[in-house]
Amino acid sequence: MLGGGLSGLTAAWNLMHQGYEVIVLEAQTFAGGRVRTIREPFTNGGYAEVGAVRIPNNHRWTLKYIKAMGLESKLGSYNDDTGLRLWYLQKKRFVTPKGEWPLEGLTPREKANPFAMADVYFGDVAKKRGDPTKPEFPSPAAREIDGLTVVDYVKRVGGSEEWCRLMDAAEGEVADWSALYAIGFDGESSDGPWTTTYGLIGGNDQLPKAIAAALGSRVKYGTQILKLAHDPHGVTVTVRDTGGQHEIRADYCVCGLPFPLLRDLEITPAFSDRKMQAIQKYRLAPVSRVCFQTKTRFWRHDPMGELGGLTLIGTDTNAGRVWNTSQLQPDKTLGMLQSYMFGAHALAFSSLPAAERLPKWRELVAEFLPGIRDEVIASCQKVWHEDPWHKGAFAEIQPHEIEFWPASRQAEGRVHFAGEHTSLWTGWQNGAFESAERCVQEITGASASA
Repeated sequence: MLGGGLSGLTAAWNLMHQGYEVIVLEAQTFAGGRVRTIREPFTNGGYAEVGAVRIPNNHRWTLKYIKAMGLESKLGSYNDDTGLRLWYLQKKRFVTPKGEWPLEGLTPREKANPFAMADVYFGDVAKKRGDPTKPEFPSPAAREIDGLTVVDYVKRVGGSEEWCRLMDAAEGEVADWSALYAIGFDGESSDGPWTTTYGLIGGNDQLPKAIAAALGSRVKYGTQILKLAHDPHGVTVTVRDTGGQHEIRADYCVCGLPFPLLRDLEITPAFSDRKMQAIQKYRLAPVSRVCFQTKTRFWRHDPMGELGGLTLIGTDTNAGRVWNTSQLQPDKTLGMLQSYMFGAHALAFSSLPAAERLPKWRELVAEFLPGIRDEVIASCQKVWHEDPWHKGAFAEIQPHEIEFWPASRQAEGRVHFAGEHTSLWTGWQNGAFESAERCVQEITGASASA
């Protein structure tokens, strides 16, 4: 297995239980990939999720492995944190209106109920999308939608650009992504509606740690992958570890590495043209996160009323969305907030000198949450696009790139491909688990027929 993220660990765990000898090669000194929980420098047992945060109740595969690893009792619900949602848009600070939204540029229908317009604008996208797992994907209709950004598509069906920016403030900066990807792939449901959002009390990294512990010495840390050679009989991986450079031979390989990392490998022979194009085209979204531990949950005493909920504040500033992950913290007095930034907002943060980032971001958040100035007792940051072992946070498909998605998950001889970027659940732990099971089925089916 190339990579000790969720997909590589899960594929190895399943194959191990089916009698295969497995090795997981991980360049870092820990497992988990983009599931990352930070505990220092926080006090009183505080922790921050700078990677995967949310576990929806309808994500079948994630919940399956939480149960398999004996972590079901650790599930905690963010829905228990109640309160009003705050918005800071067009320099206006307000809670979710009961009537018309006070924003310039919205159409009359959008002002009356902006969130009801999602079904109006996007209702036909899933129908036109077709089944991405079928050979005929993408259809001509899907290609047309893929050629448009979300903003382009919404304007075509009568919506406003300002409505798209409001949705960015609510869901993350996706207005410039491929419309087919952002709309047609988002929220792919496996088990009914999303009604509850969970996290693991004590940190989501408990899940990959548990799988890695079950694999034991089969996980090889500090092992950098340099070359990947494959032939009809197996795979040879060249690595560098504490013992120097050497080769590992295997019958099959599951590659859980993000495509930006595959670009740096010597692959012999090259994969199919479509696969190589996918590897070269796909990137991971730039994402930055800033987490603040606070002395109190001061937002509950805001002049506008008691604020609360996981998605605490939606903004059109570079701070992006502000999430409240305090509900699952062990100290019920201290707070934990995070500024969650995609795209241009994430790049604006990372463009600052490292020493200036946290102070400037506290002042930025103070524009719409002024109480934070005197409340912060500890903070941390994570810039995923600066991480050399990831180069981004999750798959981000631009217009005219969706045609490469089927190739992203297609096996190349005895090399199989896992990871959220190969799944319909892009950007989710669920996608990593689902893709791992698909690879296991591919390998066990191939070996049974050999």
